[in-house]
Amino acid sequence: MSAEKMTPHQIDLSDAEHDVFDRVRRMHGLASVAEAMEWLVRIRLRKGIEQITGRRRGPRLVSSGGKPQ
Repeated sequence: MSAEKMTPHQIDLSDAEHDVFDRVRRMHGLASVAEAMEWLVRIRLRKGIEQITGRRRGPRLVSSGGKPQ
């Protein structure tokens, strides 16, 4: 993960929604409900990208230190 700071956003949660995020936080050893929300968003984005591209991760840059031609 990058060290960049994200712009904070206020999200109002019901008690039931907060309980779900808190359960996710505890299951994955995260420090806060906000981290649990971010973790869930990242997982959903990865799954969506995988469905679109058929690959688990995005494209990577090819290094120039490969095998000689």
